[in-house]
Amino acid sequence: MPKTVRRQLAASALAAALLVALVSACGGDDDSDAAGAGDATTTTAAADAAAGATTTTAAGATTTAAEEPADEGVPDPCALIAGPDLAALVGSDPGVGTPSAYDPEQRKICSYASGMILAVEISENYETAIDIIRDETGEDSVSEVSGVGNAAVWQDVGGGVGQFIAQGDDYFVGVTLPAGGPEVGQAVAEAMLAAL
Repeated sequence: MPKTVRRQLAASALAAALLVALVSACGGDDDSDAAGAGDATTTTAAADAAAGATTTTAAGATTTAAEEPADEGVPDPCALIAGPDLAALVGSDPGVGTPSAYDPEQRKICSYASGMILAVEISENYETAIDIIRDETGEDSVSEVSGVGNAAVWQDVGGGVGQFIAQGDDYFVGVTLPAGGPEVGQAVAEAMLAAL
């Protein structure tokens, strides 16, 4: 099997494990309208403009800036790092980010065409999420990283594939990478924490 196919398969498996870990960390959404919750998190440029936001398009990247309402839950990870800055951190254009939220009061996720996933979740769930990841992938795959946020870990899947998770005061961030390794994951996590 070619090396790139193995990496893509590993990245897909890692993305699935991250989603399971993040969803499991706090349980499901008890809201009776949970089936339509994903629809409410997707916005369009027209909707943003109607809400008073400004949309700027440049060289394949679209950035929308607006004041967030006071009670929107967890910040949108797709909006934390501008497209060109994110591309510089990961070494290539990750593609368009697609936001989703299983429980917008506790976590939001941004999936990119490249296979990269950014996540933001309330800080109180950090230890539970790390415990689930260790249970799912083994203790040896997770290593503590010092000097980033309040706590941080790198989960190594091999070949530069893995996820970097860092806890801030109010939120923790997750960076799932199909390539690049812990240095890239740490750089993106630090930029996300700084943006929060």
